[in-house]
Amino acid sequence: MPGERNAGMDYDSLIVAALSARSRQPSVQDEFVTVTHVHHSERSSTAIAFIRPGGGLRPHYHREHDEIIVFLAGEATFRIGDEIREVRANDVVSVPAGVVHATLCARTPCILAATFAPRFDLINEDRVYVDT
Repeated sequence: MPGERNAGMDYDSLIVAALSARSRQPSVQDEFVTVTHVHHSERSSTAIAFIRPGGGLRPHYHREHDEIIVFLAGEATFRIGDEIREVRANDVVSVPAGVVHATLCARTPCILAATFAPRFDLINEDRVYVDT
C-alpha cells in the first residue's frame, strides 16, 4: 500500500539499477512509458519503468503473478482494484494476482521498480488489459 515503508530496503541500489536500465534495450516503449526488464531469477523478475509527465499504463491484471511496485521517484495517480490513490517516491504497493492496477497518470517524471513472482515470461506475458 502507498505509504508502507521498509526501513531495510536499499533504495539507493534500486535507483542505481533504474539509472543503469536506461542503457539497456527496453521491452516496452512509447512516447510516455519505457519499461526495461533488469533481472530474472528462477522465481522472480524485476522491471524498471520510466513514466513521463501525463503518461501512464493501461489498467490490467496478471492471472498468475503477484507484483510489488516500489516508486523510486515522482508523483502519480495509481489504481489498485476499485481504489484510486496518489503515490510518490518511496511508496510501496503490493498487487496480488488477479487485481486490476495501473499507474494512471504521472504528474512528474516517475521511476518505479516492479518485481513479479513467479518469473515473468516476456514472450508469453501474463497481462490482461481491462477497460477503464
